[in-house]
Amino acid sequence: MAQPKSAKHASTAVKPLSSRPLDMIYFWFFAIHLVLSLAIDLLPVYPAQFQTWPVLKQVFAFFKAVVDDYTKKTNDPFMLATWGLVQRPWEFHFMNVFMWMEVPIQIPGCIIGMYALQKEKKALYPVLLAYTSAALVTTTTVIFVAFAAPSAHDKTLDPVSKFYAMTEEGRWSIIYPTIPYLVIPAIMWVDMMVRTTSLVKAGAKAQNAVIRIENGKKLH
Repeated sequence: MAQPKSAKHASTAVKPLSSRPLDMIYFWFFAIHLVLSLAIDLLPVYPAQFQTWPVLKQVFAFFKAVVDDYTKKTNDPFMLATWGLVQRPWEFHFMNVFMWMEVPIQIPGCIIGMYALQKEKKALYPVLLAYTSAALVTTTTVIFVAFAAPSAHDKTLDPVSKFYAMTEEGRWSIIYPTIPYLVIPAIMWVDMMVRTTSLVKAGAKAQNAVIRIENGKKLH
């Protein structure tokens, strides 16, 4: 018996984000991450025109001032590396890799993630899983580096260690804001792994049912 159109529409209707609290958290996390990536993290690779065009010049100068103030207070290795402020080019070079990873992975991941969550596009869940995997690697590394950095109060440091040393205030100014970028992707990774696995199982079950039907037809 054919399913009534109204019932079929109800079964496929997209639930609003307000009725999906976890997805709403993910959505706003993506939105905030996207803004911070574009306005702060990728600032070092913006074209030179951004520093000369009338309106863009002021915008760039504003965010650059924010970055300079933050770097001065924290001595964040990510900022030191991506802005070329390290003592040797190879020091913390992996931070540059993390910055460039945002272009093909994290920024598209945020945009696709927001779309997938808003429209409840389950086929895009693997993209969110890939995003969270990358985010967990980069964020865990940043937190570890902040914990491992020498203390600025240590009077026995050699010149190089002293250059990268952090005050306790600077250290926690890096770690505290980064914790949500570890916790939320970790929750999302588990959640998306469960959702994706469920979809794969459902797909495999449907495929097996089709195969059994086709095999039954061949026998007759």
